[in-house]
Amino acid sequence: MKLIVSRIALLWRVPAEASRLGVLLLAVGLPILASGLTYKLTILHPVPLALDFLAISFIATFGGYLPSLIAVASALFSRECFMSFGRPAGSIDPSDLLRGMLMLVLVLILCNSLERFRKARERHEQALHVLEERTEALGESLNASKCASWTLDLESGRSARWYRGSYPIFGRPFDEIEALPSLRPLIYSEDEPRFPVLVATMRSSHQPVVFEFRTIWPNGEMHWMEMRATRVPGVGCVWRGVTVDITERKIAELTLIRQEKLAAMGRLASTVAHEINNPLEAVTNLLYLAGQDEAISELTRSYLTTAEKELARLGDITRLTLGFVRNSSVRQTLTLASVVEEVFSIFRHRYEMKGIHVLQRIDREVQISIAPHELRQILTNLMSNAADALNVEDPCVAIHIASAGEKAVLTLEDNGTGIAADALPRIFDPFFTTKADVGTGIGLWVTRELTESNQGSITAESGDLGNGMRTRFSIEFPLVFSTAEGVDAPLLEVRV
Repeated sequence: MKLIVSRIALLWRVPAEASRLGVLLLAVGLPILASGLTYKLTILHPVPLALDFLAISFIATFGGYLPSLIAVASALFSRECFMSFGRPAGSIDPSDLLRGMLMLVLVLILCNSLERFRKARERHEQALHVLEERTEALGESLNASKCASWTLDLESGRSARWYRGSYPIFGRPFDEIEALPSLRPLIYSEDEPRFPVLVATMRSSHQPVVFEFRTIWPNGEMHWMEMRATRVPGVGCVWRGVTVDITERKIAELTLIRQEKLAAMGRLASTVAHEINNPLEAVTNLLYLAGQDEAISELTRSYLTTAEKELARLGDITRLTLGFVRNSSVRQTLTLASVVEEVFSIFRHRYEMKGIHVLQRIDREVQISIAPHELRQILTNLMSNAADALNVEDPCVAIHIASAGEKAVLTLEDNGTGIAADALPRIFDPFFTTKADVGTGIGLWVTRELTESNQGSITAESGDLGNGMRTRFSIEFPLVFSTAEGVDAPLLEVRV
């Protein structure tokens, strides 16, 4: 009743004092009403205190000690008033006095019980509130750390029970995960054979376990997981643990390993190129001296001339290799066509040996801003890959340089074997290669890294691209300068 009056007081914006006053008025009025009804209704005469006790209990439930005592006094007074008619003046029925005392005792017991119940309820609500706060904090912590907690009973044969506030560790609802008989279907195929070994260890061991595995999310992303668990002592084969998404840590570790590999390769390339240069200079000088001898035949002289050309080509290769590992990353404004021709000169002999002919449509005025050795490395990787792929009849490479809006566009196409559909999305991943015998898997990754570091972009296509072409790499850089005339230059065939 106190709650009802409080709500009414709030609705009418009545102060709390008025609410308490209303309870006191009810404590006086309800027993009087109950006594009056008992007096009027003959059916209630066998139980003369029934309505009185009901009214007092109602007041005790919502009002507490003071309103309850007032209600008892009001009930005794009103009963005395209604029931005193027909009795001598001043006489008191001993049974009424006994009933009043009994009512008072019962009301006190009721009030005490209700008070204890209220305090217990308050403690329970407070404990529940604290539990809810801690549960919410735990859920936030689990999500922030990309972690999910679980409990597993290996003897029951049921799947693990997951804490609902956890991070969605598998990219799926926990209800879906718990419906599975085992986590085995969610584990990546290469890691799945280790899972039965883990389960056998958990059945026989009481030591904590750690298990790393990979899983594929519904959106196709691969995530690394680390599971840590401890066996609950004295409760059968029950394990509690957490599973953490360690994808970011694994990517950082792999990146560090790749960087160290690249640094080692750079040091090795620098050392080899430097060591080649020393005897190369000596051989070049000896060939020059031999060519000055007037006694040699013209045939021998032509051989010496060819040897000098090959040594010059070898010198260009070592110079380019040293440029890759020694040049700074200071950008310069470069004419794209001139650098393409420079790099192509290194591959000319290789293209001649394979009978590759080159088609060119080039705007020779297209300029971009990039470090020279970075552009040379990008072009070297693309031309080398094209040569490796051209194990076909009538091999062909097409190079297109043009401007499109504010972009410089370099396209390199070939009619080689193409790239398999399942490998195409991964060709820019480090150390992924389709050339198991000769590939390192870093060429296209380095190409993309260098392109993107210069605000560019690179795309790859494979399939039937028209004109017999099977593979196309397109690179875009911010344009520095271009002439419109060169964009629609004719397609030139250059046989090498």
